[in-house]
Amino acid sequence: MDRRNPYLDTHFCFDHPEALDQAGVFDDSARQVMGSAIGHYRAQTVRPHVQYFDCDLQFPEPLRIHKVLPDSVCIVQVLGGQWQHRVDGRLNQYTPGAPHVLGLSESMEAMDQMPAGSRARMAGLRIGGDYLRELAEEDPSLQPLARLLDDGMHFSELHGCRAVGRLFERLYHSPYQGALERLNQESLSLAVLVELATHLAPQPAKPMAPLRSHSDLAHEARFKLDANLMNPPGTLALARELGVGETTLRRAFSRVYGQSMLDYVRQQRLELARTLLRQRKWHVAQIAHRLGYANPANFNHAYKAYFGHPPGAES
Repeated sequence: MDRRNPYLDTHFCFDHPEALDQAGVFDDSARQVMGSAIGHYRAQTVRPHVQYFDCDLQFPEPLRIHKVLPDSVCIVQVLGGQWQHRVDGRLNQYTPGAPHVLGLSESMEAMDQMPAGSRARMAGLRIGGDYLRELAEEDPSLQPLARLLDDGMHFSELHGCRAVGRLFERLYHSPYQGALERLNQESLSLAVLVELATHLAPQPAKPMAPLRSHSDLAHEARFKLDANLMNPPGTLALARELGVGETTLRRAFSRVYGQSMLDYVRQQRLELARTLLRQRKWHVAQIAHRLGYANPANFNHAYKAYFGHPPGAES
């Protein structure tokens, strides 16, 4: 991340109250850090000038952090609790329900203040201002994103931008580790930027949809199913989103992939289940619930039918 970013790459997990000024979260631009926390926090630079972070922290005593933020854009999805701070004297409050975006055109003083007993569970991205401006110079379609850096401070809640929220959920609940985790963070972080740029772009009048081949249609459907594997859209809803008839979509998917969309989703869920089982971080029942099986016995039956052995036999 840009050296002017006060947040350092770090990862900690406290099971009892620990002083935040000893956690290695901030560089010297943090002028004052007072308070303690219980829980986890991690921040990771996914590419130059782009830093992903998430946390689930409880504050047993009042929290007060005085720092200087550089020109940048910060996108935050609160998953539980709340967060608030003052930037240039203005109070900004982050609450669950929709992503929030903070854009600063220049360095400004910020004061985080949270009351004792409060909690913040959230995920977000910090993007350097110079990086966004360079992107906008290369591609004018990204200028609405760079305009978040205009006129001092911009703070808003992104209504109707559920795709960004879903991407942050996937980042927060990532099942990967090591190199796969880093690749996952980078790809989904960049996807957040793409979705935000699309959300901010002016909406032109809808042209007539071009004719698509069965192959293109099937690939689009597969991409959307993969992106929402835990809660996939129904065939009718997906067909409407793609602008085709339900029968046309079913026929295209089956012709290209040799199986129905329902069978494809089941297969991908079971493949993910095997990956999670081999990581040995969750019990079989937890994985079954996470993949949408209300009854672990149904999960066991489906897993054995697909792989030829029960989930408990994975080593």
